[in-house]
Amino acid sequence: MKTNFIFPQLSLLALLLSTPTATLAGLEICNDSAATQSVALGYRKGGDWVSEGWYIFEPGQCLTVLTGDLKNRYYYVTATADGWEFDHEDIAFCVAQEAFDITGDTDCQARGYVTNLFRKIDTGKTAKEFRYLLGAHTRPLAPRD
Repeated sequence: MKTNFIFPQLSLLALLLSTPTATLAGLEICNDSAATQSVALGYRKGGDWVSEGWYIFEPGQCLTVLTGDLKNRYYYVTATADGWEFDHEDIAFCVAQEAFDITGDTDCQARGYVTNLFRKIDTGKTAKEFRYLLGAHTRPLAPRD
């Protein structure tokens, strides 16, 4: 009787193992810091600059913020967390206080947004996917004396 159950299970296992799996391409960001981070992303989409956020990352959490093959070599990221600072590179994009998806990176204040500074991510010339770790560029604020 038990052999009747083994063969269907083995057949199902063989089928699952022989089925090609799709790899998820895209841009994945991981929060390898000890703080909950709010993350925004900037990039070229068609001929326009866009910025979008805020993605909330718990400590240790990874999230694919862009799916599909990467279209650009460079993407831009910023992160905020209470009591933490992010090393930006003086690259400005428009952001909003709440969730946002903004086209254009100029005249932020005139359009009701604020300007925030981002840092460049170089994914390489031919990368279809890339993982970015926040921890290398974010740290607790130094205590004030």
